[in-house]
Amino acid sequence: MTTKGERTKQHIIEQSIKLFSKNSFQNVTMRQIAQAAGISPALIYKYFSTQEDLYYATMQQASQELLALLAPTTTLEQFVQTYLQHMFTSEVLFEIMTYFTLDQDHSKNALPISNEITLFLQLLEKKIAGQHAKIEAQLLFSTLNGLIISYKKIPNREGESTLEAIQKLAQYYVQHLKERIEKR
Repeated sequence: MTTKGERTKQHIIEQSIKLFSKNSFQNVTMRQIAQAAGISPALIYKYFSTQEDLYYATMQQASQELLALLAPTTTLEQFVQTYLQHMFTSEVLFEIMTYFTLDQDHSKNALPISNEITLFLQLLEKKIAGQHAKIEAQLLFSTLNGLIISYKKIPNREGESTLEAIQKLAQYYVQHLKERIEKR
């Protein structure tokens, strides 16, 4: 059973997720978050010391939701399809990460979801296995994100949806990854 304070904190995070997935960190104010949550700005500070802390909490929650979807996958192909489907249709984590990457002064802070990315890469490494699993997982992660960034806003291509086009390219990459692994 959750306390009223836990429910309030969760409600603040849920409302901030909506705002941060549509606007960059600099374009969202604590007042806007409070208004969306139907509370006073002062109440937000009871749970989050700064707007940056709240922003990080939103990224962590969205990342943990993705990890929960990926954990039960059994094959590399299923993992990749689940990841693409979630990042393409949910948009929350993708948009927040994109805004963070474009806005953030990287000299100040690392990506606040580095623990979640590490867990993601570890799950992916298990699916790949082999001597070079770590670097292959990193390359696949970068490739998948690059595909989403490159194709997400492109209109339908030759009768297939954008997601189908991205999935087809990802399948091609995974097929060649498996061939490389088998040759070693």
